Amino acid sequence: MFWSCIFLLLVAVATASIVPRSHQCGNQSFFTAENGIIRSHAGYDVGHDYGKNWDCVWTIEAPEGKFVELVANTFHLEGSGVSCSYDYLELFDGDSTNDNSIGKFCGSAFAPISSTQQFLTLNFVTDGSHTFRGFELFYNFTDHVIRTCLSGQFTCSNTICVPGSYRCDGADDCGDDSDEKNCQSVTFPTQEIGTFQCANGKYISGRWQCDGDNDCGDGSDEIGCDPACGQNIFNTGITGNISSPNFPYTYPANVNCTYHVTAPKGTQGILFTFDNRFDIEDCRYQLCDFVTVSNAHGTNIHGPFRGQTAPSPFEILGRVADVRFKSDSGTDGRGFMLTWSAIG
Repeated sequence: MFWSCIFLLLVAVATASIVPRSHQCGNQSFFTAENGIIRSHAGYDVGHDYGKNWDCVWTIEAPEGKFVELVANTFHLEGSGVSCSYDYLELFDGDSTNDNSIGKFCGSAFAPISSTQQFLTLNFVTDGSHTFRGFELFYNFTDHVIRTCLSGQFTCSNTICVPGSYRCDGADDCGDDSDEKNCQSVTFPTQEIGTFQCANGKYISGRWQCDGDNDCGDGSDEIGCDPACGQNIFNTGITGNISSPNFPYTYPANVNCTYHVTAPKGTQGILFTFDNRFDIEDCRYQLCDFVTVSNAHGTNIHGPFRGQTAPSPFEILGRVADVRFKSDSGTDGRGFMLTWSAIG
């Protein structure tokens, strides 16, 4: 009797340590129905954020001769850019994660996309830091391949989408070097998204500003740059994320960062939404930390924002805006992260 009790106790402890799949990635991993919904996690329906250190895999099988199409109802993961080094959803063109990767997706942008054959595998990976709302994806079957790059992006020959400013910047961002071909014919007209006009009138990729190299020839692309501000000085497209240096960890002292946002032509306004982990030093005096958002001419200013309460969402009219973050030499917080989205 004694040993039976010990055995049952051990089984109970072992069972308690196992987190059911339904509490993490959802209770279904293989889909064959004509259409359906895939959510990042089971708690999505009740408003819970997804968890940490997850590795979820779903596979969708279409009938022979059909492709799998994905459309996002909602999409909000930690991170931004092409690398997606924090949390991400990666798509594979086949029935396993060993097949060709279609790309990694993070942040708040997910355009309609499809497989190129009857299987599509989704791999949702999260790190051990912060979590967000997650995603809800609708899938169905289609008879043609879909690749929809966002406005301001370049479509690589391998169908991967990269920011338009990566075109002809000397780096193989596509993976097949198609973004670096036929560059002698590429020009940067005035007001082109993702470009920078040098003091001497020359146009260069906006990605080259503040990179430590004198790309203009007159050094104007390196004036006023603070290395502590990070690499997301220029933000283009229809949506993206901006954060203070080191977020969500303590930002450095004595930084003065300005992040530029340029939305596509035709944009009527830009919506700014701050993450609820907002934490900027508050004080009674002028010499302390703050973040402001304004249009490119320094008018229609929102802020300065400080303290531990995230500002309510607001809109800046027009297609261009600046986010300025400044810290003094005193107490520091963990800073801010915001999501911006083009309207109209």
